Amino acid sequence: MISQAVNIVIYLILVLFLVDLTKSDSYNKVARVIKIILYPILLIFNIYYKKINVGLLIAAVVIYYIYAFLMLPDLGFLGLLNLAIFKISMSLIGILKFVIIAGVILSWVYMFGMYINNSFTVLIQQLYESTVSVFRNIIPPSAGFDLSPLIAFFVLQLSERALNVLLLEILPRISLAYFNF
Repeated sequence: MISQAVNIVIYLILVLFLVDLTKSDSYNKVARVIKIILYPILLIFNIYYKKINVGLLIAAVVIYYIYAFLMLPDLGFLGLLNLAIFKISMSLIGILKFVIIAGVILSWVYMFGMYINNSFTVLIQQLYESTVSVFRNIIPPSAGFDLSPLIAFFVLQLSERALNVLLLEILPRISLAYFNF
């Protein structure tokens, strides 16, 4: 129960971070509801670096660090910090993969003439366009076929696999150092 609540708060923080990072509509109803829910966290962690609210990332790491400390108190400071950073990175990649899949599905729905216009779909489309536009600048669409979502998903999947390998490489060393096996 507690782990689910922690995960929901972390996902809300990361969605708000992505909305801020991509300069999406922060007056969107969904973004405003998230801001209202996270208002105490936004008051404490209001840290900007070059117009990016890095305080949200710090808040997510701190929240997961506290949760991991309560669950694994013998792991040590650096072990818990590494675990928290990996968890936040994996969650951010998962959100971006969801945005890409949802954006592609919405573009197919729009292509067939159905137009769904609500705050959630508008926010997903804004996040999707901001995420995929990076890859669209590298490989532009040709003959009406856009490969940028596929390439973006592949890069995110590759980075997720790399983080999994690093996590499986680092965790045994941390546990050996702190548990004295």
